[in-house]
Formats: sequence, structure tokens, C-alpha cells
Amino acid sequence: MPERRRIPTLLGAAVLALLLSALQAAAGTFEAPLQVDLAVEVSGRPGAGRTFSVPIESGDATVTGRVRNVRQDGTTRIALVFDYRVPRDTIALDELIEGFEITLLDAEQNVHAEFTADTALIHLNPNRAPLRYVVTLYTPPVETYTLRLRVFGNYE
Repeated sequence: MPERRRIPTLLGAAVLALLLSALQAAAGTFEAPLQVDLAVEVSGRPGAGRTFSVPIESGDATVTGRVRNVRQDGTTRIALVFDYRVPRDTIALDELIEGFEITLLDAEQNVHAEFTADTALIHLNPNRAPLRYVVTLYTPPVETYTLRLRVFGNYE
């Protein structure tokens, strides 16, 4: 009889571990440090947009973005470029990007849409090809909304 009880307990523990793992992934939890935490206000008008460029903390890499509301379908297109330029003959560490999160917030700062990319430690090498990502999310139905970008990674 004790053997029968043990199987459901082990099964329950395995299911709980899977659920916790899924919740952690859904929350966008990354082990690497937060290097970029940016909030940009964007007009909610169809066709409106914004651009931004910020350094990735602790080094010379940058992330540049363009946010554009698509006119016809109520979506927002977010294009990101991760780039890393240093002077020639400079010894520099790779930027390791573990992941990033994009969140669109309405006027009351409630989450309207979100995206999490787990990039599995993508190497951004100095003076090499940039990394490009494009994401499409639904635009909040407000005059002005906030795009929040969070980048997690480290120089190694």
C-alpha cells in the first residue's frame, strides 16, 4: 500500500516542478543582471512612432529601437537592433544577451501586451553583425501608451 501513495506524491511533485518552471519562464525571469530598463512614451495614433537608442550597461554595446503603430490593424511593430562597436585593436568582452522583455502599458500603466524573448545567451561580438528582432503586439486603445524594454545579459 505505501508504494501506491508514493507514486501520486512523486507525480504531484513533478507536476508542481513543471508548473513552477513554466510560471518562472512566463514571468520572464532571467538569471543575468538587468542591463537596460527603458520606458518610452508613444502616441497611440495610427501611423505614429518613436525611435530610441540606449547603451547596454557596463560596456559599449547599444540597443536601438523603432516603434511604429500600423495604420490598418491596431498593432504596434517594434524593431530592435543590438549592436556593439569598439575602436579597432581594442580588446573587448562579448556581450551575452540572455533575454529581453517588451511590455506595452496603457495610460494607467496596466499591462496591455507583452513579449518575452529567451535568447539562450546570444553572443553579441564586438564589431560583428548586429542582432535584429521584430515583434508585433496589439496597440493599447489610448492617446499615449508606454513601451517598456528590459534587457538582461552580461559582458564576458
